[in-house]
Formats: sequence, C-alpha cells, structure tokens
Amino acid sequence: MTILEKTIAKEKIEKVPIWFMRQAGRYLPEYQMIKKDRSFMEMVMDPEIASEITLQPIKRFDLDAAIIFSDILVILHALNMNVSFDNGLPEISKVVNDENDIDELVKSYSSEMLSDRLKYYSKAIELTRKGLQTEKTLIGFAAAPFTLASYMIEGKTSKTHAKTRAWMYSNPHTFGKLMDFIVKSTIDYLNIQIKAGANVIQLFDSWGDAMATDIYLKHLVSYIEKISESVSKKVPVIYFCRGASIHRESLTRLYKKGVSVISLDWRLPINSFGDYPVQGNLDPAVLLSNPDTVRNMTLEVLNARGNKPGFIFNLGHGIYPETPMENVEAMVNTVKQFKPNY
Repeated sequence: MTILEKTIAKEKIEKVPIWFMRQAGRYLPEYQMIKKDRSFMEMVMDPEIASEITLQPIKRFDLDAAIIFSDILVILHALNMNVSFDNGLPEISKVVNDENDIDELVKSYSSEMLSDRLKYYSKAIELTRKGLQTEKTLIGFAAAPFTLASYMIEGKTSKTHAKTRAWMYSNPHTFGKLMDFIVKSTIDYLNIQIKAGANVIQLFDSWGDAMATDIYLKHLVSYIEKISESVSKKVPVIYFCRGASIHRESLTRLYKKGVSVISLDWRLPINSFGDYPVQGNLDPAVLLSNPDTVRNMTLEVLNARGNKPGFIFNLGHGIYPETPMENVEAMVNTVKQFKPNY
C-alpha cells in the first residue's frame, strides 16, 4: 500500500501525507518551459509530456501523491463534444440541448469506444506509474455528475448554472437520463484510469455550491453514490465538493456509500467530520502571503486534525498560478516536519 492508501485506511503512520490540487501546472517554472510552444490539449494528449508534467512537482517537492496532468473535460473531448481551451477557459461547441441530444450520445457510446479514444491518457498514466516510487500514489480523477452536466449544457464555465438548474427543475426525467449517461461513462472513464495504474480516484464537484442543501440531496447525491460505490470496489475514492460547508450532512452520508475521504474547501473547519478520513484544507490564498504566514497557518491546520489517523494535507482548492515557490516550499516543509501525536 502507498502512504496515501495507508492513511485512508486510518493506519497510524509517522507522517501526514501531502499533495495539493493543480500541483502539476501553471505555478511551476518548469511547466512554463514546456508550455511555451504547446497548447493545453497538445500537452494532455502527448503521453510523454503529460507524464513529465505530472512528475514535475514530485521531483521538486517530494510529495506523497501525483495527480495525472489532465482536465475533467477530457472525457467530453473523447465523446466528440469539441472541447477547446484556446481562450483559457474551456469552451464546448457541441452542447446538450434536449432529449434528442442525450439519445444521440447514448446511441453512439460504448466503453470500448471511450477506451480507444483515451489511449493517450492510459499511456500517460502507465508512464507516470513507472516513474513514481512504489510508496507514492497516482491519483486519477473525474468530474462529479452535476459539474460535468453543467459543462455539457452550458457549454462553458458558468457563474450561475441557470440553464442546467432550470432543466433539472422543469424536466427531471430527461435530466435524469443525462445524469445516468454521465454516471455510466464516468465509471468507464475511471476504470480506464485504474486499469492503467491509478490507485486512488478523486471526484471533483467544482460546482457543488450551486445547489441548496435539500436540492443537492434530492437530485444529485444518488448519482455520486453510484459512481463511488462502483469505483470503491477497486480503489479508494476521495470526493471534493466546493461548498462543502453547506452540504455537511449529505457529505457525511457519502462515507457509507463508497467515498473514503471528503476533501474540504477552506470554508469548513478541517475537523468537521470527526474521526472520518478527511483531506484539506489550507486556503490557497495563504500561499500568496509570505513564508512565515504560510508556516503558521499550515500548522493551524495540522494541529486541528493532524494528530488523528486518516488525515491528508491539501489545499482547500487548486493552487493559484501566481503562487511564489518559496511559499510552496514553506508549506511542504512544515507538513514534512510535523510529527503526529496519535
């Protein structure tokens, strides 16, 4: 078992493991060197380049886990939904507008087709697994169902998700058909990653805070459970929900439905889930301050939860691209120097 897997199993180990979201990417100067002559999708679809980028933060900081360099919308690209990152934020030109579009997706889909179109992704994971020490985890990931549905319907990053929410309210039957398709294809997508060498999976609910708690529980949680219950038969599942502070009771329920770890944003205290395994949750804005502040606030998180088994240190969201290296180093070194008092 890797260090992360032992932690998820609540073994008492001599350290608090650390990795952080978006650790492979824009804040690293070595990433900027690779990026100079390549588009985002060119890097993602080149297995050697994607693997190199994934390993960059491991080589620099000796972190305990690598998360494969990719994007939650790569699955849509494989479904011929024409995803582009040319203008920075993702744009999807072929969106889902009605039930006919859903039927067309279902009709043209097969797990074999998805696997074939994601051969480059499988290769990147295989190469990365070979480049990692055995005690280090390789994390695969996917979007949670509502987050992916929003991109499929809105065609872009939305501030309101109004079109998606309106569809969910006005026609729950067809919305359910779309969510069922997302669940099926996402499970296939994650199994592709697991087969290639990912030994932990993280689900990203980037827009989990778009819903009131009762709506989240009524309309969305069951789809998360279907994915986590299926995937957790093979590897542990981490669930990250932006807006976890408003969905606390629903998230507790997920621990009994295949989710091993809840990854918290910075709005909720890291000790909110008692003895359950948790991940997080330093505010990434702290890393824009100075090394002393970083060390002090990192210690606050560690002292709040680091002395119980089952804690993975992480940020409360992705690292900002303008983050200074000395602040990242201060955070990582503080975590490494911390000795749990079980």
